[in-house]
Amino acid sequence: MQRIHLTTKRLRLFPLDVQHKDAYYLLIFENKEELKESFPITVLNTTTPAKTRIYLKNLQENWLQDKGGKLGIWLDTTLIGMIMIKNIDWSIPKCELGYFVGAAFSRKGYATEALKAILNYCFNDLNFAKVFVRVIATNTASLALAEKCGFIREGYLKDEYRTGDQQLVDLVYFGIFPEEI
Repeated sequence: MQRIHLTTKRLRLFPLDVQHKDAYYLLIFENKEELKESFPITVLNTTTPAKTRIYLKNLQENWLQDKGGKLGIWLDTTLIGMIMIKNIDWSIPKCELGYFVGAAFSRKGYATEALKAILNYCFNDLNFAKVFVRVIATNTASLALAEKCGFIREGYLKDEYRTGDQQLVDLVYFGIFPEEI
């Protein structure tokens, strides 16, 4: 996938790579408790700055191979969150998004602003026919964000995801199509 740089009213979004290791490590470290349920792989791969560098290098390679990756959400020069494009199926074409903003930046509209920007990118630049998200059924903030951005509930799956605490939890599937944004 081509190198992108999205700009919104308040934010900049672009792929994370090794040069962002310190900022990304700090963001994950400061939000580790909140993230371990929904993003256990991210937490596991960012336990030290050195591990974070390797993780970001692998993500950078995935991006170059059209497999998706993580875009940082930047407010001025501060990394406040990330949006992940993953599980790309070019035969449809569709992808899944994962997202979070740090606790210090939540409930300020940043996640909504970033999610809307990435949806525009997915539909207008990548020409995806569908974008979906999977949300842990008890994550009320993320459920509300998906609905606020126009996603439609498509299903509820029991014991579908294993958290970082090794608990099986239910997921709500949401989808959105180009004509709905």
